[in-house]
Amino acid sequence: MKAHIEQVKRPIRILHLEDDSLDAELIKSELESNDVPCSIRQVFTEKDFEAALQKGGIDVILSDSHLPSFNTLAALTRTREVCPSVPFIFVSGTTSPALKANAFFRGAREFIQKNEPAKLVSLLNQLFFAPNITRTASHLPEIGAPVLVRCKEFRCLGYLDSKGKWRDFNTSAELPAVMDWSSL
Repeated sequence: MKAHIEQVKRPIRILHLEDDSLDAELIKSELESNDVPCSIRQVFTEKDFEAALQKGGIDVILSDSHLPSFNTLAALTRTREVCPSVPFIFVSGTTSPALKANAFFRGAREFIQKNEPAKLVSLLNQLFFAPNITRTASHLPEIGAPVLVRCKEFRCLGYLDSKGKWRDFNTSAELPAVMDWSSL
């Protein structure tokens, strides 16, 4: 995943919402060992998170899904209010489908398991080092397979029908202005 590193003019500015120093260090180490240029600010309280949002200059937010003193879904909601274009990525040890669905509904860009750090490296490369990649027909999901679909105003579970139209997975209604998709 080192192919596009030379295109970056400055490190990715990461705000990391994480209360476990060991987990934060593991993520930092994974990014460094894969030559992802970044500067990371770790916070774990609502006060520090809000101060970082107000200060700005954030390219991406990484967040654990559970913190003892702070609701991370509320952090996601607040991020969408203050800086809606900043990707919010959960990096978590939980596998709760309900939590993942709620996170995507509120605007999370991705939900990655802590034991799959290569996915984080891949996603950051995709977001910051190759932003103009367009998907060809070979990069489309399997017809009828459920995927996370991102439209201009919302995200939902959807699928691609046999005629090449994006549809809502629950209602089969055609989806307007699909911007992107990702596998579950």
